Amino acid sequence: MSPSTDSDDESNASPPREPPPVPPASVLASDQILRLPTRWSDQMKYSSLSISADGRDLTVNGSTSNGDRDAAAARTSHPIPPACGIYYYEVSILSKGQKGHISIGFAGRDVKLNRLPGWEQNSWGYHADDGFSYAAEKTNPYGPTYSTNDVIGCGIDFTAHKAFFTKNGTLLGPVFDGIGKDIEIYPSVGLRHNGESVRVNFGHEPFRFDIEYHVQQQRNSTWRKILSTPVDNALLLDRSKGDENKQDDKSRYSGSVVEARTRSMMNKLVLSYLIHHGYAKTAHALQKQHASLEQSLPGLTQPISKANDHDIDMDCTSPAHDNAAMFTLEDDIERRTRIVNAVVAGDIELAISETTKYHPLVLEAEAGLMLFRLRCRKFVELVLEASELKKKNKEKQVIMEVDGTVEAEWEGMDIDDDSRVSSVDDTHTSDYIHAKAPVRSGKGRESTTASVEQALNNAIAYGQSLANDYKADTRPEVKQMFRRTFAIVAFDDPREAGGVVAEVVSPDARINLANELNQAILKSQGHPTRPALETLCRHTATCIKQLGLLGNGTAAFADMSRELLGET
Repeated sequence: MSPSTDSDDESNASPPREPPPVPPASVLASDQILRLPTRWSDQMKYSSLSISADGRDLTVNGSTSNGDRDAAAARTSHPIPPACGIYYYEVSILSKGQKGHISIGFAGRDVKLNRLPGWEQNSWGYHADDGFSYAAEKTNPYGPTYSTNDVIGCGIDFTAHKAFFTKNGTLLGPVFDGIGKDIEIYPSVGLRHNGESVRVNFGHEPFRFDIEYHVQQQRNSTWRKILSTPVDNALLLDRSKGDENKQDDKSRYSGSVVEARTRSMMNKLVLSYLIHHGYAKTAHALQKQHASLEQSLPGLTQPISKANDHDIDMDCTSPAHDNAAMFTLEDDIERRTRIVNAVVAGDIELAISETTKYHPLVLEAEAGLMLFRLRCRKFVELVLEASELKKKNKEKQVIMEVDGTVEAEWEGMDIDDDSRVSSVDDTHTSDYIHAKAPVRSGKGRESTTASVEQALNNAIAYGQSLANDYKADTRPEVKQMFRRTFAIVAFDDPREAGGVVAEVVSPDARINLANELNQAILKSQGHPTRPALETLCRHTATCIKQLGLLGNGTAAFADMSRELLGET
């Protein structure tokens, strides 16, 4: 991926968005919360029921009905997670027996297993013999009867806490109220007579009913409700400057004024995002638009930039200049864009030079750790350049012979006694860099091209200098980066290597370093390292996810990434 561009074809200062952060441990523990039922439980079944080896078939063995209130039921090992939003499974009737006393539905953890679903408190069922729905013995006409070879679907919509059933792919409609609202519920099936047999499909194979379309319809409905929900703009007004008494009487402000002040705050959020990612011209256009709003409602809209607003300070002072030297927004973004794009392009020398000139505090922070990382990347780029030249030269010689000479091979990296390379730690010298310049072999390897030889020598010399400069640095992160960086010299073409080497030389490594440098520059200027708008979106997405994990079924369909960013 390459950096995205502004609407005016201007390269931005920030490479592509980083992946979402890893959720905290509390969310990582949600794997159990989101575990779906996949089979009937061998323990939670009535004794006269037999379960197939794959856990999908239920069959009555012998008589279970000693009276009108006797039956045999089974449920799954795991409950249904409300965070899934809508849950659905299907049951094929292999044999209805003589009477077809079958019930398909749901049951709580402690419901008796000698009763059909719907005959007990906290159980719900759709019965085959009469087509009625049962909920704690409350019966109502619901749908058609069903028999051998029919496929009955059973679902629950946690956004409304209602169940629904299907027959042979046809939706029969919603039924029951408050199901799964206060307790864990499990898929459950009950049988009564010998010969009755069913087979369940918990997603092992395609469903007869188009559940994906049904879920998409519910998702669209949920999102429409979100978009149509009115927002109390007064909650967004700035109360930090003596407005408390004024805001107590909201009627003193007309709707247009409240809307204007809200728009002002939104513009600040958007502007901070544009500045962070380097959209200079778009940011300038937004400033001009906001200026007209300030003129139309003087005193009621906040300036879009303030000297003490660290998030979007429009006057950026470079530490390399006198404190009184002020630069425009466009100048600051242009410099930062040039530096960041230089890293993305692999021109590390330019990035170091520009950062030293305009943002020296960045290279001095954390005992020069950012400078060290940039220098390591420069060594990587030099090795890659030499490797690429060598590869091209070898391809040429495959096509044609030039005066019988061939390219000298880069034999790897060794240490000659007269050119020892100093390392961070003598005990790890072999981990870092052992090198010698390409040599003439004498037999068919008389010389190498000047460009390849010069590139190799440049990489070796820079590696020696880098190792010497940091040989006294004992920080673990420095030693680790040395090992990762110098590991690439063990490969003739690092780009074709795997593992850590592939990570070090990949374009993604450039992009990650460019992002970190961009954030470091912003931090040195007193700006947040992440735009407030991105932080707001991340917080909102996390809150929605947590609501879903806590059992709010509607939250399962409030997918911000899908609806706002078009991600799948």
